[in-house]
Amino acid sequence: MTSITTTNTIDVVSYCRVSSHGQGESGLGLEAQREYITRAAKQNGWNIVDEFVDVVSGKLAIEDRPEGAKALAL
Repeated sequence: MTSITTTNTIDVVSYCRVSSHGQGESGLGLEAQREYITRAAKQNGWNIVDEFVDVVSGKLAIEDRPEGAKALAL
């Protein structure tokens, strides 16, 4: 008997956000978020299909953020 094993990879998008242009320009906050998302994807077998980054206030709902809206549209 032949056994066929399939794996279902889940496609996900990476979304990172920092509040200030200083944080965005330094890359420190963004790099930590990217590393965390990459590690989580690897551990869970997720396939990151795109990345979106916003430098905006966290007070805005994700759908009101330029890149957040794009991420939700996928």
